[in-house]
Amino acid sequence: MEFDALVNEGLSVDVEALWGAGFLRDRYRPGRESWDWAAEVRPLLDGADRALDMGTGEGGVLASLAPLPPVTVAYEAWPPTIPAAVATLRTHGVHLVQTLGSADNTSLEGSPRPGLPFADGSFDVVLNRHEAFDPAEVRRITRPGGTFVTQQVGSDEATSVRALFDLPIDGRSWNAQIAVDQLSAAGWRIEDVRQERPLSEFIDIAALIAYVRSLPWAYADLDLTAALPRLRQLHEQSVRRPIPAVSHRFLIRASC
Repeated sequence: MEFDALVNEGLSVDVEALWGAGFLRDRYRPGRESWDWAAEVRPLLDGADRALDMGTGEGGVLASLAPLPPVTVAYEAWPPTIPAAVATLRTHGVHLVQTLGSADNTSLEGSPRPGLPFADGSFDVVLNRHEAFDPAEVRRITRPGGTFVTQQVGSDEATSVRALFDLPIDGRSWNAQIAVDQLSAAGWRIEDVRQERPLSEFIDIAALIAYVRSLPWAYADLDLTAALPRLRQLHEQSVRRPIPAVSHRFLIRASC
């Protein structure tokens, strides 16, 4: 496709109706971490009576883990994804709650966010895949001896994409060590930590444009109109080879 057509395609993707639509499957190729989320959490669910999925999105990842514990609750804050989550999770008996989640982990201190609407010690297992979390609040709703497992997107991912547009580095770091420090300070026992930065690729600039539009909080200072000359350079590069970036992922399992 020509440059202008690709720009228009990237700008026209509806990134709000279904979160993640802007990633343009098979044209954005995220690096794959060595672990498998389902393999990590399935054994925890098998022995649980009550489980919570934080930030379930459209619910597809949680549904893929069925059969689920007798009482499984999921919450989601983003209104456009709620209908899809309801349709996906209803058949699995999941109780879906729409509520505001935690503030970003890089700005937890002094956060005015309310607590999660669950009683103390409600859950045996709390799952968190790519969702912010307050370590103390998660510990409050987890029963003694329960488990929290989270997979997070680290800040080096956004840094690599920002570099494509010559944007300054965001000073808010988010990595496995910072998360471990936050969890430990809240009284969690760290059982497992893994962190990887595999290569990711954008096949064309439409995928890159749609990607940054899907994550506006990470690229709030990016003006795509002003960035057109840089996008043209990246387009010319993508004719020869994909546009490289980094996927930054880490996994932590903790108990209380």
